[in-house]
Amino acid sequence: MGPNELSLVGKHVMKLLVERRFDELEKASNGVRLTAAEMEDMLSDLSAPLTMPPEQNWKALNVQAVRNWPGAFHVSMDLYTTRGKSDLTVELTLHSRNGKPVIEVDDIQVR
Repeated sequence: MGPNELSLVGKHVMKLLVERRFDELEKASNGVRLTAAEMEDMLSDLSAPLTMPPEQNWKALNVQAVRNWPGAFHVSMDLYTTRGKSDLTVELTLHSRNGKPVIEVDDIQVR
């Protein structure tokens, strides 16, 4: 998975979170690590609605190759609300299987 694909998958995940489509995100990630209910619970205390990050963020994603797992990447994305950058990040593991992206939502946590 190259930088453009990582960015596209990251945008897709972020859009699902912003639109509160947790069931779809759980389905896209096969429920690995976080369920829809867990994601919703982790975001329920936000003081303002989530919004898409500024466009320049997609050119500077925090991406690290996963050690001993060729082709897998850990991606950390800051979450933004209508009030600006929040103190939360979404942590993903992204890789591909049979040419298709595989999404694992690892955590939503305070950075």
